[in-house]
Amino acid sequence: MTGRASLAALLWALAGCGGATTAGQPDRTPLEQAVHLRDQGRFDDAERDLKTLAEAGDNRAQLELAETLMLRGRHAKAAELLKERYKIAPDDPDLVGAMARALDGAGQADEAATAYARRLQLVARDVTAAVRLTEILVGRGDLVQACMVAEAGLRAQPDHAGLHSALSRALLGRGRVPQALEHAKLATNYAADDASVWLQLAQVHLLIGELESAKTALERCIKLDPQNVDALRDLGIVLLELGDAKAAVAQLKRATQIAPDSAAAWTALGVARHRAGDLVGAMASLENASRLQPHAPQIHANLAEVALDDGYPRRAVTEARKARDRLGSTAGADLRKRIERLHARAVVVALLADALCRGDKDGAGLQQAAEHELHDAGLDAWLPEIPKLGAECGHHVQVARQRCATSGTAPAAAPPASHAPSPPASP
Repeated sequence: MTGRASLAALLWALAGCGGATTAGQPDRTPLEQAVHLRDQGRFDDAERDLKTLAEAGDNRAQLELAETLMLRGRHAKAAELLKERYKIAPDDPDLVGAMARALDGAGQADEAATAYARRLQLVARDVTAAVRLTEILVGRGDLVQACMVAEAGLRAQPDHAGLHSALSRALLGRGRVPQALEHAKLATNYAADDASVWLQLAQVHLLIGELESAKTALERCIKLDPQNVDALRDLGIVLLELGDAKAAVAQLKRATQIAPDSAAAWTALGVARHRAGDLVGAMASLENASRLQPHAPQIHANLAEVALDDGYPRRAVTEARKARDRLGSTAGADLRKRIERLHARAVVVALLADALCRGDKDGAGLQQAAEHELHDAGLDAWLPEIPKLGAECGHHVQVARQRCATSGTAPAAAPPASHAPSPPASP
């Protein structure tokens, strides 16, 4: 046999072996084929085939169908699909796990928590379930139970970053700051490339006033996840507290560009612009925040402060009144007092500026007008403070008076309309 003939024989032999191996492989089962279709992104075909198998009594196909529905964001339908079997097979760990995730994704947090707890009874080392159950418990304020779940999970897997981070949040809620900081740091040690653990560490540093440490952690988070709106917002706030209003505005603009529907980002941007002296931009940003979250008292209080600084005391009165109206019964005494004082101060500024614009020097009449307006606003406790408020707000009175001098309209005539609000999509 020639060399060429030997080579040809070898190629044929190899081809034959390959063909025999392929032919000898078992065909996919119908369930495996349906899952294969899903893995290829052919969700409609996979869902159709899995539904047929599930209706024929294939329990594994039912679970895979539920997984497919969840992959498509249809968690409520997945939960409905599993409901009957979940009632009769509460000890099936795969079923319980799928049900927990379906309920969670459908926004049924309490029911999901029960299912996650059951899953952990059946599979104690399921740290993913432990993390999510801890987060749900923290969210509803059950902090002691949250700590217990996270600690149990860490006994099973002590180097799990997600559990350390979740435990940090629970401990922080309980006021156990040193322990919260310890677990937040451990989370970054175990998962240095996970942006979320750096955000949690930053939030602990923020709570205890360690601004430089918070800044470092937030910058690390943003480097890993440049689109992280929470980190951008918090970094903007930190920079503002560190005295760099310009840099704060830049970070917060990025946050509003990424998440134009975030009232928190717009509020922080408004405060930063106010601090930077951009009163028109501050008003526009805060008005965007107010449109997104109209019942937040702090936003209206911020609007009142900007209006005062910009020479519009009647607008400040209007916004301060809105802030007071939106204070719930559980509002802290300090916040209530601050907003009431802001309201009273705006009233006094408006009356003083109005009097100056009219050339009215009737001090007794002005005192009486202030008392009358504060009484009507339910601010009788501030009546003795009128002279003090007037003495403190000379600058605001002069700014409002200048508005009057240039426009010919008294500050008390009407609250101004928005300066020039920017739409949420264009910060």
